[in-house]
Amino acid sequence: MNRTLYILLLSAITCLAGSCKKDTTKPDAPALAYLMMYNGSPEYFGQNSTALVNNADYGTRNYNDHGGGLIGAFSFSRYSYIDTGIYRLAFTDAAYQAGHGAKLAETWLHFNNQQHYTIYLTDSLGYYTILSTQDDVAPDEQQAKIRLVHLSPDAGKVSLHLGTVAVKPISQVGFKEVTGYVAVQPDIKPGIRIIYNDPQTGEETMLIRKSFPMEAGKCYTMVLRGYRTAPDGNINKTINLSTITNF
Repeated sequence: MNRTLYILLLSAITCLAGSCKKDTTKPDAPALAYLMMYNGSPEYFGQNSTALVNNADYGTRNYNDHGGGLIGAFSFSRYSYIDTGIYRLAFTDAAYQAGHGAKLAETWLHFNNQQHYTIYLTDSLGYYTILSTQDDVAPDEQQAKIRLVHLSPDAGKVSLHLGTVAVKPISQVGFKEVTGYVAVQPDIKPGIRIIYNDPQTGEETMLIRKSFPMEAGKCYTMVLRGYRTAPDGNINKTINLSTITNF
């Protein structure tokens, strides 16, 4: 092989090697957050509300709907990607879908990179507000983690018990309050009870009981929703406990 051809071949190999190295350099991940919007208003049982992000349709939400159907004990949260930054978030009335409705409530929220958020529509006899939570936790490989979101207008302050044992950090939780996550022992089918303590008599009343497997390494949000006494007598609006498996 003559010297000139050898030099050209060596230069081509060097160029290809350099290009290969450059192409395999991993680009920086885009700045993204994660959003879920949840309808916690019993007034929307059987009818749809439209969720809006920056006044654009983000999908319909029925009562106890996060955009992927009813949330049961084994349903994981359905988060959507959203760019970071400040957004206007809103829920509308049912007529909005026909182009004649109005916003029920709206708020502004700043989304940070790689963080998870849930936006809840809350309601107290037709007075609508929006509640937001940041859902990021560090899972515990040995424990389950739970928290409580209180969306029941007439339930009063409540506490959460596992069986007969009070989960002390989740106590005296009022309407539109959210607790932090609490590590608890995983269990195949624990009895999760929401207890109301009468401030006058101290008497305890169990409002709702639910059981489902709580697994180590997972994080759950319990949503207390509905009315102790539904104003219109609709049994579908009475108090209940929904479960979101966040992670």
